[in-house]
Order: sequence, then C-alpha cells, then structure tokens
Amino acid sequence: MSNENNVVSMADAACDGTLWSQRQALECALEDVGKNGAFKKGKKLLIFALDESDGDYSVSFVQAGMKMSECVALCEVAKSVFLREMNY
Repeated sequence: MSNENNVVSMADAACDGTLWSQRQALECALEDVGKNGAFKKGKKLLIFALDESDGDYSVSFVQAGMKMSECVALCEVAKSVFLREMNY
C-alpha cells in the first residue's frame, strides 16, 4: 500500500514552475487563498493564461476585485519583479 504523503512533485523538488501543470499552479493559488491570513480582506487576485497551441499567442485572464487600471499597474510592477528574478 502506497502512502500519498511521501510523494513529492518533481516541480516542487526542483523549485521549477515550468514543470507544474495548470492544475498544480491553481491548487497552489487556492491553498494560499485558503490559509488563514494569507489573503486578508482587501487582497486582490489576477491570473493570466497563455495559449500557444495553434502557433499564436492567445492571452486570457481572470481577476477578482480589481479595476482594469489596477490590473495594468500590477502588470507593470510584476514585470520589474520578474526581471529581478531573472537577474536583469
């Protein structure tokens, strides 16, 4: 009999989000939302999706509690965070 608690995702072990499935990423976000105090009142959410399956870039998003101007501002701030994570 196997013990599911001993199973570690390759993506988690490698700390590599490129190995996560869409489900794993969403489950992680849901887990963060569900933690006590992790998403306090007033916290907002923006999730982007990229579909490149037919050779084009199709972008979609889902947001919670945000104005479009806030989404744009968040993207600008996130861009600098991403660049820093890439050591630029």
